[in-house]
Formats: sequence, C-alpha cells, structure tokens
Amino acid sequence: MRSSLTAALLLAALSAPGGVLAQVGHLPDRSPYKDLRIKQAVSVMTGYLTGGRGRAGVGPSGGSLLGVRWDITVGAPTVAFLSIARADLVRNLVNPTEPADTRFFGTARQRVFIVDGGFDLILTGRKTWHGFAPYFGASLGAALGGSVPEDSVFRFNSKFQVGPAIGVRWHPTRRFHLRFETRDILWRINYPDIFFATPVAAPDDPPLLDPVIQKSAEWTHHLVLVFSVAYALRL
Repeated sequence: MRSSLTAALLLAALSAPGGVLAQVGHLPDRSPYKDLRIKQAVSVMTGYLTGGRGRAGVGPSGGSLLGVRWDITVGAPTVAFLSIARADLVRNLVNPTEPADTRFFGTARQRVFIVDGGFDLILTGRKTWHGFAPYFGASLGAALGGSVPEDSVFRFNSKFQVGPAIGVRWHPTRRFHLRFETRDILWRINYPDIFFATPVAAPDDPPLLDPVIQKSAEWTHHLVLVFSVAYALRL
C-alpha cells in the first residue's frame, strides 16, 4: 500500500506542469529564466550616428545622438515604442559651379531630429535569461533637418526614414533595465539639378554628379549605436 502511494506521488510530480522535476534541472528560485513583467517603460538614450553621405558626399552624418523613448508591451513577446532624438551631425558644403579642386569649401554642423515608432520582438518571449532579453525590431518615422548658416545649394529638410534594429536588454532589477542597440536608419537624399550641370567657372571639369549614370535621388544607410537606461512605469 505504501509503495503504491509513493509511486503515485512520484508520477504526479513528473507529470505536473509546475512540478519540481519539470524545471529542466533547475529549482524555481535558481532557474536562469525570470518573468518579464514590464508593461510600460520610459528611457533616456544616447548614441552615435554614422554612415553614408551619398554619392555627392553632402548628406549629414557623423555625430552624437540624445533622446527619449516610451515602450508599451502589446503582446507576449512584442513591445511597441515611440521615440524622439536629436542628432548633431556634420555636413560637407559644396558649390558645384566651381572647379573640381575647390568646389568643396568646408563643413557645417546640422541638427537633425529623428521622430519614429515601431515594434521590437523579444526572442526570449516574456522571460529573461540570466537577466538578458535579446530582440530585433523595425521602425519608421521622419528625420527633420535644421537650418545650416553656411548652407550650400544642397538642402536637407524633412525626410522619411525607416530601418531595422537588433539589440539586447539587461534587467538587473524589476524596475530598471539597460538597452544596447544597433540600428540601420535609411533616408532618401535628393540632389538639385545644378549638381549635374557643367561647372560655370570651369567648363572643362566634370559636373559633381554624372547625369548619364547617376540619379537625382538615392537612399543612404546610417549605422546608429544606442545605449539606453529605462525605468518601468507599470509592472
């Protein structure tokens, strides 16, 4: 009778969903997997934006980034977000009517505001592994270029931007977590007609862009490295 009772209890422990032996070799308090209970969070982010300046070499790039972001969990592994960031970038200034050797006449700083929203898919679902939660995502929005006092004939104003991202979150506590992310932001550069014209001051020099093989617009890629500190507003 006692042997039958022991066998029945052992069978129940093996088959129970929350049984000790169902923890794949880990006691519940020692499992590397912890529940991710954050419903909303706000974060401060900083980083660096670099990447292509386009065929003419006049697009803004190469500068620091600072911003804020709001996250909300919308499904088991899915997080929606909105963010706004300010990037202080550098522009090459050009006068395409000048000879090839002297048409670039310096650089200028341009402030670009990046406003976007998107989704992240957490690869570990609603759990962390040793506090880590890797993810990949995508976003779309706008890049809004500020004025440049020393501006050339090229303009960078409002641009649609889109791009993928990959990163990892580290949760040392329930309320606070850190985010390390790599993004690829794409926006489109449009060139004025004068970029394809023969230089007035040097008729024998080629134009800045070849009108036969090059188009008046192109997409440029921008690598963005981001570090964020986040605080959970709701658990």
